[in-house]
Amino acid sequence: MTLAVTIALAVFAGLLIGSFLTVVAERVPRNESVSAPRSRCGQCNTMLTAADLVPVASWLVLRGRCRHCGAKIGIEPLVLELTTSAMFGLMAWKLQRPWAVAAFCVWVAGLVVLSWIDLRIKKLPRRIIYVTALLGVPLLCIAALIDDQPQRITHMVIGAGIALGFMGFVYVASRGGMGDGDVRLSPLLGAYLGWLGLALVPAGLFFGFLGGAVVGSVLMWAGKAGRRTALPFGPFLAGGAVLAVFVGQRFVDLVWRG
Repeated sequence: MTLAVTIALAVFAGLLIGSFLTVVAERVPRNESVSAPRSRCGQCNTMLTAADLVPVASWLVLRGRCRHCGAKIGIEPLVLELTTSAMFGLMAWKLQRPWAVAAFCVWVAGLVVLSWIDLRIKKLPRRIIYVTALLGVPLLCIAALIDDQPQRITHMVIGAGIALGFMGFVYVASRGGMGDGDVRLSPLLGAYLGWLGLALVPAGLFFGFLGGAVVGSVLMWAGKAGRRTALPFGPFLAGGAVLAVFVGQRFVDLVWRG
């Protein structure tokens, strides 16, 4: 299978998974099942058909409104579908090997929906974190064994421990300034970055904290936030980890040479 085909398949799969993530983002925070009942319009309660659930296309054709009552659907489906699709394509381009691509696609799918929920309600549902780990970690192990690199599994475990230890320390030192959801998320980030290389774990955490600091400073400068304003930190941790996948090693090399 050529790289172009792998990327195309990943992009298509990302659209489908992104469509499912809209259900996850809506129901999991309410402790509802993601499999039943079928999706309905929140306004008129009409059950949505397959034509209403085609990723991206249905939203564009219906102009973001319910086919039956005309109520606004919102931009959430479009954002989640396109973001997930783009992330899947980038992971396929970066990693190329099928099992590694599958593992990291599971990871970014979890991070996308977690970030979206955290931005909306400032929570990181543990259910999503644990399911992502349950699906993704075995795939990482299989990918390491197929590539005849079993040491990656050890690095994965060490990376998870490093991230958890650091975030646990920050959580205690912050005295409530950081949510426990961020601590629960950290081993998942550390495991994946450690699988790629242990040096990427501190790089990803650094990127996440730097992004949070920059955005927080800008919001304070603009008068949109104060020193005690609580910002959702999950998206910054997730974004920093994803960024480390692509530029983390270059960053580490630059720091080491410096």
